[in-house]
Amino acid sequence: MVQNVILDWSGTLVDDLKPVWKTTNHVFSVCGLPPVSLDEFRSEFCLPVRRYYERLVPHIPTAELERIFLQKYPEYRNEIRLLPDTLGFLQFCALRRMNVFIASSVDTATYESLMARFGLVHYITKAYLGIEDKTVKIHQILDENRLNRNETLFVGDMEHDIAAGQAGGVRTCAVLSGYNHSETLQAQKPDLLCLNLGELQKILMEDGGRFGCRPSVTGHRTNG
Repeated sequence: MVQNVILDWSGTLVDDLKPVWKTTNHVFSVCGLPPVSLDEFRSEFCLPVRRYYERLVPHIPTAELERIFLQKYPEYRNEIRLLPDTLGFLQFCALRRMNVFIASSVDTATYESLMARFGLVHYITKAYLGIEDKTVKIHQILDENRLNRNETLFVGDMEHDIAAGQAGGVRTCAVLSGYNHSETLQAQKPDLLCLNLGELQKILMEDGGRFGCRPSVTGHRTNG
C-alpha cells in the first residue's frame, strides 16, 4: 500500500516549462549563446542542472549561472499555473491520510510564493527544496522521515526523478505532464508511466494503492 508520496514540483504539480525555458534562454543570451527552441530544451534539459550547463557553457561557474537565472526568473512567476489534476490528487492523498513530500530543485522563494498563491501548503507534509542531486537527497528524505520504502512512491516528470526513486529503493511513477518526452522516461523503466497525476490517482484507487500492473500512456494496462 502506498502511504508516502514524494513528488517532484516542476512539471508534476505545476506547469512552469515555458517560464523556465524563457529564463534559460536569457541565461544563454547573457553568456553569448543563441536561444534554443522549446522542443530542443525539452529534449536536452537534464538534472542535476549543472550537467546541462556544463555541456554548453563549461567556462562559467554554476553559481554565476544560477545567479543570472534567479535574477530573471521572478519576472515569469505569474505565468506558472497548477497542472489540472494537482489539487484533486493532493485532496485524494489527504483523504487517504498519505504523507506528501516535495523533492525539487526549485528555489525556496519561488516555491513558497506559488504554494501560498495556490493554497496548497497544508497538503504538504514536508518540502525539500533547492536540491542539486535527488539521487543523493532521497536517502535523507527516507531516513529523516523514517519512511517504509515498500510503502513509498516517487513521482516525477524527468528521468532524474525516476533515477532518484530507484536509488532510494522505492517505487517510481513517471508522468508526461512536464519536461521529458515519453521515450526518455520509458528508457528509465519506471514502475508506472502515466499521463498525469489524475491517471495515477485512478490507478491507486483501482488497485487499492498496490502496484499489480504497469499502465500504458493511454490508460490501458499491460502486465508489468
